[in-house]
Amino acid sequence: MNEKLKSEFVIDFRKHLSREFYLQPTEWVARNLIGKVLIRKVENQYVAAMIVETEAYLSENDFASHSAVGRTNRNKAMFERGGIVYVYKIYGVHHCVNFVTEVEGKGCAVLIRAGFPLVGIELFEQLGSNRRVERLLSGPGNFARGFRFSLADNGKSLVSEDLFVQEYQNFSDGEIGISQRIGIVKSKELPLRFYLRGCKSVSVNPRE
Repeated sequence: MNEKLKSEFVIDFRKHLSREFYLQPTEWVARNLIGKVLIRKVENQYVAAMIVETEAYLSENDFASHSAVGRTNRNKAMFERGGIVYVYKIYGVHHCVNFVTEVEGKGCAVLIRAGFPLVGIELFEQLGSNRRVERLLSGPGNFARGFRFSLADNGKSLVSEDLFVQEYQNFSDGEIGISQRIGIVKSKELPLRFYLRGCKSVSVNPRE
């Protein structure tokens, strides 16, 4: 894993994930986002990080999902066609960024919990200068803050040149851990958290 992280990364929009990627089953998307790179233009320059931890939120029998209560003004982006971002605020302070999945009306998304910084580290450090580089984007609040996500980004496309996900690393099933999701009360028994084993950017245990 460490050798893979050391390999040089080059931003190339031609390698971006198509809208079809996000229309697949949510658990599949959450698992296969591990090793992909989120890229965003911030302050006229690009920042990029490899996604290393995700959680799937489903539309059926998942009472931890925001969509479990039906469509509301807050969660309506979840019910759009996959391939856009759903941003919300927790505790009135931190933003969280999710990738909407599956077909319109389904109400599914993948929460991005952590990333490994690759490009634009100095911009990430502006909002987390007291952290080690590998921990700058650890945890969903830090991830969203590092990429400057806000409620104004809710509903934005993930297939634009200013915001997209690019192919990068492919990890085997043995390199990707699966566990229960973090910090929820309902449907907590579901094994819908995916993470890169042994990566120090992963937010919480288990990391192995």
